[in-house]
Amino acid sequence: MATRMKEIVAYSVVIFAFLYVWYAVDISGLMGGGTDWIPNPILSLLAIALVTGFFFDWLVGYTGMTAVRTAMTMAAVRILYYDVFGIMTGNQNAVGAIVDILFTLTLSYVAGKSYEKVAG
Repeated sequence: MATRMKEIVAYSVVIFAFLYVWYAVDISGLMGGGTDWIPNPILSLLAIALVTGFFFDWLVGYTGMTAVRTAMTMAAVRILYYDVFGIMTGNQNAVGAIVDILFTLTLSYVAGKSYEKVAG
């Protein structure tokens, strides 16, 4: 890791700059509420699950990682940009974040294992 410190710092600086702009400009407020594309909650969840499944399958093939490793990587990214960012900015409390993190990790592991079992 010590040999890659320049790369890590460069990556971190870019992430910081983008997140700072997001936070300072409050871009999330500019996005608005919008209307539901699929008003039925069950059909909406089904559509999200299918889109995520296709993306996940593509990502497994693209990265060459195992399904569990890919799923856990996706979970780690979500945790970093949702839970950790939420705690640091005061938009989420620690208890809620811990519950969400445990749910996300459990979901990701079980989904990745299921994918691997079906794939053989």
